[in-house]
Amino acid sequence: MRRVHAAVIAAAAVAASVAAFAFAGSAVPAETASSQAADSPGVPPQMAESVNDFAFDFYRKLSETDENVFFSPVSIYTAFSVLYEGARGETAGQMLYVFGFEPDDEARHAASANMMAALNAEDPHAVLEMANALWLADWFQPYEQYLDIARNTYLATVETVDFAGEGKPGVKKVNEWAAEKTRDKITAVLPGGSVDRSTAAVITNAVYFKGTWLVQFPKEDTREGKFWKDEDGIDAEFMHVKNNFGYADTGDAQVLQLPYEGDRLSMLAVLPSETGGLERLEAEMSAKQMSEYIGMLEPQDVVVSLPKFETKTTYELQKPLIDLGMSDVFTPSADLSDLSDNDSLYVNRATHDAYVKVNEAGTEAAAVTVISMSESEPPPLPYFNADRPFLFTIYDEQSGLILFMGRISDPIA
Repeated sequence: MRRVHAAVIAAAAVAASVAAFAFAGSAVPAETASSQAADSPGVPPQMAESVNDFAFDFYRKLSETDENVFFSPVSIYTAFSVLYEGARGETAGQMLYVFGFEPDDEARHAASANMMAALNAEDPHAVLEMANALWLADWFQPYEQYLDIARNTYLATVETVDFAGEGKPGVKKVNEWAAEKTRDKITAVLPGGSVDRSTAAVITNAVYFKGTWLVQFPKEDTREGKFWKDEDGIDAEFMHVKNNFGYADTGDAQVLQLPYEGDRLSMLAVLPSETGGLERLEAEMSAKQMSEYIGMLEPQDVVVSLPKFETKTTYELQKPLIDLGMSDVFTPSADLSDLSDNDSLYVNRATHDAYVKVNEAGTEAAAVTVISMSESEPPPLPYFNADRPFLFTIYDEQSGLILFMGRISDPIA
């Protein structure tokens, strides 16, 4: 494997991902996490390392523009982990390379169940939740073994929906689910035009976080200032506080840790030492480097000036994931043969929506990852070809009363 593992980085982020599975015609509730999770609570270090390695690989792809970047690596990782359970051959190999999944099934299932339990553990200080779901077209039936893994390991709900009917009620259900899991921060993850008769299943994952700063920024100290993206600067509202924080100066960058209440999560801000230095800093950043920064932090009094911000992002995942080495799953040659007996299944759409708001009180963030699977050859439409004598009635729908009845033996007589 090419990955260099690093310690888990505490971060404030919310992401939404859903994985929904269904038996024919009925919803199946999520089951309790496997007993493996209860035995060893907490995010397994190796899984945290894999997620963090993917985070920096993916960040580099998104940061090729000068726009804001915000996403949830754990949401994307988990949604594709659900998909990976159904992949084989080259398709599985490419996903393993990009995401660094544990190749041993039993170990991976235990680690994933532990992560789900850890992220959903009750916390009196902050809200941190992850959910998975798989939404199935009414004509599509995955293997029972695959559904069991999704429900028991990833706590996925499974539901059969109608993606192609009038009004596309399946689209409405997925969007309502995303809105509920992200507290209405992300509400339209599946546009109506994104699914059709060939859509077999949609996997979604959602992560939500809302935390309060351990040391809040006094609102009365917030004032306007210049944010120097270019030589003209941008007017922004800056929050100010002086307190004891974890801090390090590497020469190339200042590193600041802003903890949230509860001694569990923190924001880590890395500020280039000079304007225009972010590009060089980004090129050198990695999960290992971030872990080293965390190890350098020392508590000391720091005067902090931080801009308030709120941003939303939407990403099409195909191109960056293909660039990272995972192309097979997005083509009709995808091997998802551990998911169902349908050998023409492939991922035709993968998106990620994220939201973050930082103010004097704390941080709220959310993200949703959506993976849509289609058949390369959609099922044939029924063909009603009235080219022979037929019977017909005209009737009252409320009572069933036949008003007229007849037979056509010669349509031009």
